[in-house]
Amino acid sequence: MTTWPSSPSYRDVLLGPDDLTSAASGLPVKVDRLSTGWLRSRIRQIQSPGTWALDLPEFNCAFRANGGFDRGSVALVAIERACGSTICGIPLEDDLVLAIPAGTSVTATVRPGLTYAVAIVPTATWMEIQSVAAGMVLEQISDRPTAVRLAAGEAQRIRTQMKSMADHLATLASDSVLPKQPPDALVEYLGVVADAFAGADSRETWTAGSASHHFRQASAAEDFIRTHIREDIPIVRLCKEIGVSRRQLEYAFRTTFAVTPLEFIRALRLNEARRLLTTGGATGLSVTRIAMEVGITHLGRFAANYRLLFGECPKETLQRAGRS
Repeated sequence: MTTWPSSPSYRDVLLGPDDLTSAASGLPVKVDRLSTGWLRSRIRQIQSPGTWALDLPEFNCAFRANGGFDRGSVALVAIERACGSTICGIPLEDDLVLAIPAGTSVTATVRPGLTYAVAIVPTATWMEIQSVAAGMVLEQISDRPTAVRLAAGEAQRIRTQMKSMADHLATLASDSVLPKQPPDALVEYLGVVADAFAGADSRETWTAGSASHHFRQASAAEDFIRTHIREDIPIVRLCKEIGVSRRQLEYAFRTTFAVTPLEFIRALRLNEARRLLTTGGATGLSVTRIAMEVGITHLGRFAANYRLLFGECPKETLQRAGRS
């Protein structure tokens, strides 16, 4: 469900960690699991045959997500429980509303318990709604993610309205009668959100450009690790590349990803190995060859760490891929 459907679509499902690439409408994502545990996440998803959707997920595992957002749509995310998660470098808080503009390169660190409701609508629709809220014609909207904190009561009303609207739209989707354009109830909800952004001068606001120094350090380190994943990456080398001390790097990773740099490197390698193992039946690659492809040299430790993170040994993943 990473592309828009040709007919109305609704699902209310439990997703395992391997299924989370489909948890965001209009946003194909690459997911790297960061912690053990196999609790399923729940997602309610209503998608129109046009370019609008409602997603209501509750995540129950820790992961890092990277993806490119639909170039014709805007996402309005109402956070219910943040649980220390971040999106696009913005530290999430309960009762925060986040606007993600079209074409944004989205990164997210998700921690167990993150719950939100997100509406995805055409950019032109959001501009029109914002123009009404601002009392003027807007020639453009912000080109970077922006967030505003709402009062607890106001945020609760918005989320309640959105969940009620999702119940109604789910019924319509089940009957294949969703409109191509956002329905009036959704537009009305977005008007409330637009009013919140229009009055943001008196509220605390955030933008992706105001991400913390530690977040930028961790993100720069992540980029380096992904580029050099097949190489040996001792922490001393990583500190030198980023220009920070070992203590600074450790703090940046713990506050951004809730793991140490070594744990993060190991997790990325294990996730990359899993992606290769799931296609190994077609490529003919062995477990040993795949481990070496992602910079893993200690095969016994690899098998133990892989089983701890994914609940099965590498050979089992490869064999299942060969049968599919």
